[in-house]
Amino acid sequence: MKMRLEAACSSDMGRIRTNNEDNFFFDGKCLELEHNGKIQVLSMSRENLRDTFLAVFDGIGGENYGEDASYYAARAAQDVRKTMGDLFRSTEKYLALQMERLNAAVLEAKRARRTDRMGTTVVSLYFDEKFAYVCNVGDSRAYRIRCGEIQQISWDHVARYPGRNSKKCPITQHLGMDPADVKMEPYIAKYPLEKGDRFVICSDGLTDMVEDAGILQIMNANAEPQACVQALIRAALEAGGRDNVTVAVCQVL
Repeated sequence: MKMRLEAACSSDMGRIRTNNEDNFFFDGKCLELEHNGKIQVLSMSRENLRDTFLAVFDGIGGENYGEDASYYAARAAQDVRKTMGDLFRSTEKYLALQMERLNAAVLEAKRARRTDRMGTTVVSLYFDEKFAYVCNVGDSRAYRIRCGEIQQISWDHVARYPGRNSKKCPITQHLGMDPADVKMEPYIAKYPLEKGDRFVICSDGLTDMVEDAGILQIMNANAEPQACVQALIRAALEAGGRDNVTVAVCQVL
């Protein structure tokens, strides 16, 4: 069965922050290093799912460090997509190498600025004709909505303490880690595609403000990816908007 993809993406500074440390890779585009933090919704349509890739980055480090880290990771995603091509038959190996190159780009920028505070999370989706592959480093999340139910398909890289909400725990993995000190271990998994599958990838500016049940309710109430993105960001802002929020939504038709 031939399937096509409809998708949308946007980012917002939130109600508290004075800069946007998030970024994305969507339809070959990313945010520039200097931007005002409020981005109009981007849309794309693909008649063939094969080799479709999108990602969300959430910079960490404060000041401009997080913003720089997410930007250089997103730019590296552009370069990697242009140069790697169909390098491997194994998609998992391709994604692992891609994360290594994104990590190297952030590490290079970190060393140039002589700081230890610079890093970014990443969550990505890669599609071929039969599968969706999720790959993440950090606590930015991916969800699949199928038959009216929501499932987190990414893995939160956080220090887990008994009885403590994982949302409040420090992250244990991010782009920008020196492999001589800490081994980066991206989470990679693949999921068979079905007609009607819908996916959300986002920074924790959404998930810290809106519970999974709320995300599902919004997704079920909106048919188009663009409307979903707008409603999810609006819900995060109405809940307090304490962080930057970036969301991409896609659906398989």
